[in-house]
Amino acid sequence: MIIINSKNLNIVAIFAHPDDLSIFCAGTLARWAEEGHNIYALCCTSGEVGTLRRDLTKEQVAATREKELKAANEMIGVKETIILDYPDAGFINGAELREKLVYFVRKLKADRVVTFDPWVAYEVHPDHVIVGRMAAEAAAFAAFPLLYTDQIKNGVEPYECSEVWFMGLLGHKPNYFVDISSTLEKKIEAALKFEATLELLANLFAPKIDPANVSPDELRKLTKYANRLYRSMAEAIGSKVDLKASEAFFVQKTLPGHFDNFQQLTSEMLGNPPEKPKIY
Repeated sequence: MIIINSKNLNIVAIFAHPDDLSIFCAGTLARWAEEGHNIYALCCTSGEVGTLRRDLTKEQVAATREKELKAANEMIGVKETIILDYPDAGFINGAELREKLVYFVRKLKADRVVTFDPWVAYEVHPDHVIVGRMAAEAAAFAAFPLLYTDQIKNGVEPYECSEVWFMGLLGHKPNYFVDISSTLEKKIEAALKFEATLELLANLFAPKIDPANVSPDELRKLTKYANRLYRSMAEAIGSKVDLKASEAFFVQKTLPGHFDNFQQLTSEMLGNPPEKPKIY
């Protein structure tokens, strides 16, 4: 089943670290931006711990990651990048984060939230788990007028978000595949904005390259490796549904305070297979 959405949506991607989107859903966000949807990127930390280098402070890493994120988001067509000030590496207060995310779901009138799947098995990074869980809860609870009433007093009205798209590693078989064959190059270009991506590519393919001091020739080499890695991942995901390149998601429609999944869960509980995935 192929999905076509002609209405312009407000789409809010909520993630933990600056390079998360480029890995998991940059191709999809770029396609949605090209289709005229309003894309907002809300990063909960500055990713100040995310380096193996010892010659930098957290403040220096944070400044670099924020600059990289804005450059990558400009590449894929993000309308606004919002960076919160939560600490990296497992120190996020969930209750505080949920209240703040409800605020942004309401303020940005989010029709669709894109985030991590907090129920995936063997996810070791606590930032991914807490951000995914609080983003999903914010999408489901932003409609309640008696929740966080100070926001309403200040003119930020309740808003009923329609759906949550879980990205990346999933705890459930994907039920949506997005064709990114037309935006895969943007995804790769966005990924290459991050030193952390260059560090990963160097460790995998060219350990003699210093990702902090990449020459033009070395950048061309790492770009080739990035093309190989990201293209093979997109092709492998797309092959499941006869697409040349794809990103996969588990999508849940929302009701106030719930996912609209009672029929689905009951069907699966009774041993019936999930429905055929949809292609966007």
